[in-house]
Amino acid sequence: MVQNQNNNTQEIFLMRRINCRSFSSSSTMIILINSIWVYGILLLSLDHNSPIEALNGVRLAYTTTGRSTVNRSPFIPSFSSPASSSSSLFLSLKEYCTTQQQHHRTSRSITRIHSVTIDPKMDLSVSSTDDEEILDENEQQHQLDLHETFHDDTASHSQSSSKPFTTSSYLAAVSPDMHNAKQRKKKRNNNTAMKDVSFLRKRTANLLKVTSSENYLSHQQNDSQSNTISRGMKVNLNTFNFLIDGWAFSGEMDSVDKAMILLGRMEEMHSNYGTESPVRPDVRSYTKVINALSRSNRPDSGDLAEHLLNKMEHVSMSGENQSAKPNTYTYTAAIEAHAYSGNDNSPQKAEELLEQMVEKYHNGDPNILPNARCFNAAISSYAKSALPGAAQRAENLLERLDELYMSGLEEAKPNSFNYNSLITAWANCRQQDHEDDHEFCSALKAQEILERMEQCYASGDRSCKPTTISYNAVIDAYAKSSRVDAAERAEQVLRRMGHLYKEGRSDIRPNTRSFNTVINAWAKSKSGPDYEASEKALDLLDMMTRLYEDGNNDTVRPDVHTYCTVINAFARSQLKHKAERANNLFRTMTDAYKKEETGGKKNNKHLRPNVVAVNAVMNACAYTPDDDIQERNRAMEIAHKRLKVLEDSDYGSPDQITYGTFLKVCANQMPDCNTRQQIIKVIFQKCARNGQVGNLVLQQLKVMGPPELYSHLTGHYIEDNIQMEDLREELWCNVVEGKRRRRRHVDNRKGK
Repeated sequence: MVQNQNNNTQEIFLMRRINCRSFSSSSTMIILINSIWVYGILLLSLDHNSPIEALNGVRLAYTTTGRSTVNRSPFIPSFSSPASSSSSLFLSLKEYCTTQQQHHRTSRSITRIHSVTIDPKMDLSVSSTDDEEILDENEQQHQLDLHETFHDDTASHSQSSSKPFTTSSYLAAVSPDMHNAKQRKKKRNNNTAMKDVSFLRKRTANLLKVTSSENYLSHQQNDSQSNTISRGMKVNLNTFNFLIDGWAFSGEMDSVDKAMILLGRMEEMHSNYGTESPVRPDVRSYTKVINALSRSNRPDSGDLAEHLLNKMEHVSMSGENQSAKPNTYTYTAAIEAHAYSGNDNSPQKAEELLEQMVEKYHNGDPNILPNARCFNAAISSYAKSALPGAAQRAENLLERLDELYMSGLEEAKPNSFNYNSLITAWANCRQQDHEDDHEFCSALKAQEILERMEQCYASGDRSCKPTTISYNAVIDAYAKSSRVDAAERAEQVLRRMGHLYKEGRSDIRPNTRSFNTVINAWAKSKSGPDYEASEKALDLLDMMTRLYEDGNNDTVRPDVHTYCTVINAFARSQLKHKAERANNLFRTMTDAYKKEETGGKKNNKHLRPNVVAVNAVMNACAYTPDDDIQERNRAMEIAHKRLKVLEDSDYGSPDQITYGTFLKVCANQMPDCNTRQQIIKVIFQKCARNGQVGNLVLQQLKVMGPPELYSHLTGHYIEDNIQMEDLREELWCNVVEGKRRRRRHVDNRKGK
């Protein structure tokens, strides 16, 4: 029989003990004690806490990761006294707390207390308290009420709502951080506002209407239930934060504007009604809005986020709103807002905010702990920038992070994300930044970082475990390198990935991107004869095809980018019949796409031809050697066929690169004659009609001449050296300049 102890105490959890007198025989007691200890040992095997603590409802004290390492050795009480073992099997609260104080006397971090209670049927209930201010109120409620438990002494066991023991319940007790993270993710996935934009807009509109200055006071006077919007949503801080969070993750174009409006309404109500206001924006409110800014990719997101951060500092320090004091999450979101804004000065501004965090930490601010995530935002910002010395500054940040970790800040422990961002920074490093150092190679620097990760992982540091992303970044560094042996080194890294994967490293599995990048390295290779590079690229394509056919369709499968890269390898070579071979590759890809499409497969989009593939074939035709008249005629036929098929296809339409490259084919493969001039006129008319008269088209017109034809078509003299913007806008309105913008444009059309 279980008896409730300390009925009048203020403790929030239930202490239960077993009264041995309820057993009719000593043998029954022995069996029960043995069962309890077996059950406790099983629990002990899952965690370092004492089975006595878990079995008797004693609080399981855990110290969150802080500035010093905490001794978590379990306390197992002695049961040498017969009287103790025969009367009760529980550790008193006073004795346990005294022991825990001795264990954690030197800890400066926050302690989270969790409790476990067990009823006679071995049911388990969990409750917890958490001092972390950044969590949503809904998330906190979820933590504080994992399972409902009756605490009324008069309630019978049949009425108790405690639920049977489950793995998740035990994890909540012995590993609260992991459990709470999973619960927060589950809660966010169940957030209706993030999945239903119409619901989000309706609730936001209703909330703004109810809280408007002309409606709020009148509703307060006439209706005591005016604080309720609908279906239990009330005018309070939880509702505002819930909707702001929904907008932050909605992905809508006006998400930032809506979040800012909600925050502004809270500030307005707090200013107008003071202590009688039902809402007052707190640190979570501001942090959620800054988080919305960081996800928006707006050019001004970083400046707006920093403005809100400065406002939080001001109102908290002045005493106007102390609950708005920024914390680690706020600074991290503001740094990410700068990092993702894409401005030229965003890396410096992100680093400045990072330095403010570090300074506040050194000054003893308990709410600010620089961590690996905020450092990674600044490092990745440098990795994507074109600033001189960006890669070196990114490496300096990583070294700074490591120094903080070595000084005792656990949150600053470098991880694989930090190293991957640094590898990317060196992969994108401009060679002109190191013109004085002829032996410098950014790809070698990237490989050194990868080897450093491997050494850390081999020594037992799993947080620095290299993955496919790490190796792909190094391959990309070699593909962008100007080294003569860059392609060979890139392929060596790829083969190293395959070797490690066969040894059991499943997280280093080569994928399509791995192969495509190595193929690209060979396509741009300057080592050996031309045929070697193109044949190497073709061999890798054949290898990908075999792997795909053997069942590796989820990781390695040739796609349209693979075929385009191999075709470009032929275009850069001096091989005979390269136009024919490029065209054959294009037809192979098209046939495979149609075969899978007619076969009813839904995963064939990766082989769908596009304008980029057509342009690659035309480029091979344009640079066909001119010593064979038959091959030149064949190149002209292939280019005309590809242009005609593209115009009639449903997978794209010619762009300025298509028309410009076709003109280049005509210039290289046809003699200057009336027929060629007629073709120039027809192509220019098509360009003008489709709004595709780009700079490449104008450049080819100037090269092909004659000047009279150029003036007739463009309305300008050839000596004017005009750009497309000098023409009427309708002639170039559909031109997409820049390789990345064209690729994004093609991908968008593919998605439609």
